[in-house]
Amino acid sequence: MLINLNVSRYFAAICFFICCLFLLYCEQTVQAADQSANITRLSEILPDKPWLERRKEIQRRWLELLGPFPDKVLPLESKLEEVEQKDGLTRYHVSFQTEADDRVTGWLLVPDEAKNKPTPAIICIHSTTWGSGKDATIGLSGRRPVDPPRDPQVGAAYGLTLAQHGFVTLSIDLLTDGERIDPRHRVMDTRPFYQKHPEWSIVGKNTWDIMRSVDFLQTLDFVDHGQIGCTGWSLGGHTALFAAAFDERITATVSNGGVLDWWRQTAAWSRKPSSWTPWRKGIDAPTSSKKLERRFGFKTNSGPYVYIKSFRPYIDDPTRQIPIDFDSLMALVAPRPLLIISTEHEFYRHRFFPKAQQTLEIYANWKDADGLPSVLKARQERRGYAETLEYYGTQHLMKPEKIERQLGEFGAGDCFSWFSFPGGHSFPGVARRMTFAWFDRWLGRTLY
Repeated sequence: MLINLNVSRYFAAICFFICCLFLLYCEQTVQAADQSANITRLSEILPDKPWLERRKEIQRRWLELLGPFPDKVLPLESKLEEVEQKDGLTRYHVSFQTEADDRVTGWLLVPDEAKNKPTPAIICIHSTTWGSGKDATIGLSGRRPVDPPRDPQVGAAYGLTLAQHGFVTLSIDLLTDGERIDPRHRVMDTRPFYQKHPEWSIVGKNTWDIMRSVDFLQTLDFVDHGQIGCTGWSLGGHTALFAAAFDERITATVSNGGVLDWWRQTAAWSRKPSSWTPWRKGIDAPTSSKKLERRFGFKTNSGPYVYIKSFRPYIDDPTRQIPIDFDSLMALVAPRPLLIISTEHEFYRHRFFPKAQQTLEIYANWKDADGLPSVLKARQERRGYAETLEYYGTQHLMKPEKIERQLGEFGAGDCFSWFSFPGGHSFPGVARRMTFAWFDRWLGRTLY
């Protein structure tokens, strides 16, 4: 009898624990649903207005969060120094001015074949690293400068593999990483930036630096100035998306593993540092996220990295309506080609598919109009258009003007797509092959 009583108590305790977990899950689900409901969707922004007016309003709302870009565009004062020639690639160390007291640093990889004719170029943006920055993107190091180089076959060294594939690639350091770490402060510590630019955001700053990277590439005679792509993984993934949204010179984009949700419950977009006073090397104690320490096996001594400081009120008050969402950010890229890659689980967590559906509607219903990029003109300028004319003209006896009319009516639905893969946060071979194919297709390097 005593044994049965103990078993019953044990069973009751288990049931109580399971019920608590279930209630916690339900509470988090409701919170997530409530937070999702307090976000302004793309379809709710001036729905009855022409797209050009809607687009301007979307940009305005994003810039209210990100902060304005600099009023003055300074001369690049670029520097380019050859470092090595190896395996059909020439590597240059480059730098150029982005603000009066700030220079972007990067690796420029140039395939030998690019020296014979202008070649499409791709800006490659690194993920979160702890001091490696651009070096990790071309396979010179791991997450830290002391770590061995990442195997290019894993996919993280996409700046190298895309160059081996035939593109000119520019892999830059984002501010607070690589050569752009303030020697007095930690890696990935944005507090000095916000002391200098209290009304801006590091997301806006990174976007501006990519725009200046486009300026730099367009000064190079071996680069096809009309065929410039942008890609990145993780931090680099959503940075590539922001850059494409605000710079129409970026012809095609692949965003892999970038966060496409506000995640208010985690405070990820606008963490609140214990102090806005920048860390002082040798005086303040090192800090490290326990989660990152468990994940990577070392103390990062990094951050705090505050993406968008002005987003903080939306975290402090979860009922506050967020004026913009990531479906609108993706739609700003239209009608230029955009591929979103992520894991199955990340697509779920980001509530991606409802956003993708709204974005796809903009692409699929695209009609060329004054003040907007022409999708028909872009198709005509890409490699393969002559083959289209020849095939349908010969096989189906269609006149060129009829083919043009049909392509004009086609819209831009095939210019937006997404791809998921199983496993964890990474850039595996299957995602890399999709990236190659997307850029081959839309940057016109080759069809075969």
